[in-house]
Amino acid sequence: MMMTSVNTDYNNDLHDWGAIEHQIKCIAEAGFSHTQWIHDWEGEYLYSRSEMFQARDVLSYYGLKAHTIHASEGGQRDIFDAQGHRVPHVRQRCTRIRKDYTNPNEYLRLAGVDLLKNRIDLCSHIGANAMVLHMQLSFGMFQKNKEDMEDYYHQVYKSFDEVQPYAKAAGVKIALENLLFTPVKYELDKFERMFSRYDPEFIGLCYDSGHASIMCQDNYYLYLQKFYDRLYVTHLQDTDSVPAENLDDDLSVLHADAHRVPFTGVLDWDEIAYWVAKAPLELPADFEIGLKYSQAFESQEEEMRLLADCHERAVKFYQMVLDAKEKQ
Repeated sequence: MMMTSVNTDYNNDLHDWGAIEHQIKCIAEAGFSHTQWIHDWEGEYLYSRSEMFQARDVLSYYGLKAHTIHASEGGQRDIFDAQGHRVPHVRQRCTRIRKDYTNPNEYLRLAGVDLLKNRIDLCSHIGANAMVLHMQLSFGMFQKNKEDMEDYYHQVYKSFDEVQPYAKAAGVKIALENLLFTPVKYELDKFERMFSRYDPEFIGLCYDSGHASIMCQDNYYLYLQKFYDRLYVTHLQDTDSVPAENLDDDLSVLHADAHRVPFTGVLDWDEIAYWVAKAPLELPADFEIGLKYSQAFESQEEEMRLLADCHERAVKFYQMVLDAKEKQ
């Protein structure tokens, strides 16, 4: 059986159960077997147990299996510039976040731990085996003062030490994602620190191919090559990348993160399939795509046509991974 997975928010991330269920229904009708639950990936929303049961039952009703989820690490990290453009606030600590497991304020840190445990509970209720976490780095702060970086990781370690037994008891792994905006050296440092401190039953990698195609301009596959043995989740998408001179322009980077379906951009999907085949990741690999994101489809027919095309690409990639496994 060919297994395929796509994100539940392929068109929007509205807090509207009607919109959520519509997307899940369409995913199932397009032929996908699995999904990554990504709704509420950003913000401080806490799922109640009744909502967790609702998510489980909606997925079950349409015959979809929950593969993974995208967890949140606190409030929105965006600000608006003088022209009214939404700009990611990632270089410094975002002070508006009230649930932040990296925060030096103990109350806010503990609230952030509660948010992580809430998403572990969501995994348990819907049957997902791993959750993605951004672990956004305030790298502008790190660049100014190395002590601030060590203080940041001190709080991270404290929080993850507390979360570890909870996650292991639930059988849920946390997969740290390679991010936009953050320079590669800080991302590598993040992964090396966390993978050396925590065992593979707790912490792994989520490879976002689109992010890598933008930030890792010398080698789109760097994180796969270095950390494939920790690869538990994927966010597979394609982009046209961005000129290297624009990497310090956060708006340019954000707009380049196109979340297009695979096989439409700069990435070598044979290379990605090779590393996915070597990894301990439980298939299928998750696609993370945006189909006319936050825009209305012209018709139900257009929506299903685009989803069917995405499913065909997911089937193709699944077969590529199987072929790569046979050759290894």
